[in-house]
Amino acid sequence: FPALAVWLAGCANSETVLCPSAAVLRDTAALTVFRAGAPLDPSGEAFTAAIAGVKTSCHYNKGAGDIPTDMSFTVRAVRAPSPDRADFKVPYYLAITQGDRVLSKRNFTLNIEFGPGSAAATQDVSLDTTTISLEEGHPATDYQMLVGFQLSDADRAYNQKRGRYTP
Repeated sequence: FPALAVWLAGCANSETVLCPSAAVLRDTAALTVFRAGAPLDPSGEAFTAAIAGVKTSCHYNKGAGDIPTDMSFTVRAVRAPSPDRADFKVPYYLAITQGDRVLSKRNFTLNIEFGPGSAAATQDVSLDTTTISLEEGHPATDYQMLVGFQLSDADRAYNQKRGRYTP
């Protein structure tokens, strides 16, 4: 992750200063999927999805070398109204970082379902507990959990281009 431009979300634990932080990596917070053979502009979009509402909590035990951390977020997808039902598989990731170092990364797939006539779909995602192993001399606050869509270079370029036209 060359630039860690992020939208920060706070830790939802009474020991907030002791939890790793969580965020959506800005460059991967949105995904646009195009209809087959359609132009790569707004007229060809099948749907657009965005990640928001990242929340974490941790189970900190003073002096422990591991921090079990839970993460959840919401994905909201929109499309042009259609009488048809549609299902889309969307790749996303969870990365654990410390400063500029990526310590681990796991990939997942989310199924987004639009009902007949529906122009929007919202899905709450709760990830299984992730245990972060603290390196000696590094408190939990030195670590960050990043989530985002797994994008191609073309996807990221489209997001940047689209951002100029989005209010």
